[in-house]
Amino acid sequence: MKILSLLGILSIMLISLAEAKPVVDTSVPSQTYTSPRHSETDISDKFVKAQRGTTARREAERIADQTNVLDFGVVASAEKHDNTAGFQASIDAACAKVASSSNNHSYPSGASSGGGDIFVPQGKYAVSGPILWTCPVHLHGAGRGTTTIIWNGTGAETLFKLSAPLTDGHRFWRHGALSDLDIVNDGSQTGSAIRVESCTQCEVYNIGTYGMYRSIVFVGGQHNNLHDFDFMQGHVQEKNGKQKGSESFSTSIEFYGSDHHGGSGCTASDNGNCSGRADILSIYNGSVDAALDGMHEPTDCIYVHDFAATMWVKNLNCNQVRNGINVRCDDSVSINNCPQFLSLDRIEVETNNTTKTNINHSIIADNFAHIVCMDCEFYASQPGINNVALYSSRFHSGNFQSFGGKIQSSLGPCVLIQIDGAQFHGGVITSCGSSGGSDNQWGIQFRGATNGSVDHVQFCHDNVGGTDSKMRPVLIDKTTTYTIVDGNSLQSCAGPSENRNPHGHNLITNEVGGG
Repeated sequence: MKILSLLGILSIMLISLAEAKPVVDTSVPSQTYTSPRHSETDISDKFVKAQRGTTARREAERIADQTNVLDFGVVASAEKHDNTAGFQASIDAACAKVASSSNNHSYPSGASSGGGDIFVPQGKYAVSGPILWTCPVHLHGAGRGTTTIIWNGTGAETLFKLSAPLTDGHRFWRHGALSDLDIVNDGSQTGSAIRVESCTQCEVYNIGTYGMYRSIVFVGGQHNNLHDFDFMQGHVQEKNGKQKGSESFSTSIEFYGSDHHGGSGCTASDNGNCSGRADILSIYNGSVDAALDGMHEPTDCIYVHDFAATMWVKNLNCNQVRNGINVRCDDSVSINNCPQFLSLDRIEVETNNTTKTNINHSIIADNFAHIVCMDCEFYASQPGINNVALYSSRFHSGNFQSFGGKIQSSLGPCVLIQIDGAQFHGGVITSCGSSGGSDNQWGIQFRGATNGSVDHVQFCHDNVGGTDSKMRPVLIDKTTTYTIVDGNSLQSCAGPSENRNPHGHNLITNEVGGG
């Protein structure tokens, strides 16, 4: 009886629960969830689906998608095992593999039929070089500090030579790359760690070099890139005071072209298709540190010369170098075949004069068409005669524009101008003429120049408590014409600007301060 009574009670409770109305929270709107599979926006039937299954591939085939240098006899060892042949074999194999995939046809037209992705795993690899790009490969390591190339031996050759056969109108080859590794000069090599020659759209990035005489050289070509790099230059100048000549001295980065001394297609009036023309090199996010031995001048940071038409530089630090930016045109037949447009954006240069040759500069430029410097910071830890020197020794030339930034420290005038069209807009110039000579104590000196202008520049005061009460702002010498100095601040200066050619259509006006 008790069991039947209990069953009856449970039955009544179940019936009551079934008839009970659900409690709804009226504060939240009632919502209904519908599976996307049954909604009007179902897109699952739009996906492309394999009709006959995927292609089965063995693990060995997947590994072969990328060429690994270890498969060609390369050994990760810092000993004197020379891996040059193994590196070269891996490049050649990658080129052949990609060429066979296209039946040796070029896509697009003007490109190489070969190519390849070559991986250098973690480890330290000794080589003597050279290692040649026989087609447009991308050779890369596992990252800086992880993959290290140790350059042994002596000589003046190039280690990595990105110079594949020309395919694009017999002027260029396309698309080589080197990245994600360090290169250490463990011998007495005085050549270039990297040389990129006649390439269009080549790229070198995430690279570190140590102890190089010359870290990288770009010769000819166009639309190339160097970025995210640290070059710790080890070699100093071979001969103090030596400045002239292609690849004749130690420099971290070199960029140049050639007009073949006015050869066919390379004349002053017809140079657009000159085979030696170098154009549009982009350099950004890098640093260069020079080594000092107290007996030799340190390396230069960037050397640009001859038919190097366009260079863009952004976010670069040049530390303890002889010259920050060195621009020359010793071999071209006309100013049209000299460096044309150089854009410098947020460049920081600290020069060193440890050997007292007095020829260290943040910028020294002779025979160029146009340089723009935006927010450049130039300082001499051991000053030379000038911090910035602008010349036109061979051709009537030189349009230089500076916007903002700071120029500080020199034995003579901080800025020496002997060109047509130097313009300084804003910024700070101070600590100039520390040698003491009255004609040296100028922030800017125009000497035989024309079409210059200086406006809204702050002289003699550095904004962090430093002043120079011995220097004066601007000197217009007796051979300078058509130059305007307007609206500058001369706080703490020894005196005002001076115009020594009153009949040369020059004007000095609206100076504030100056004794």
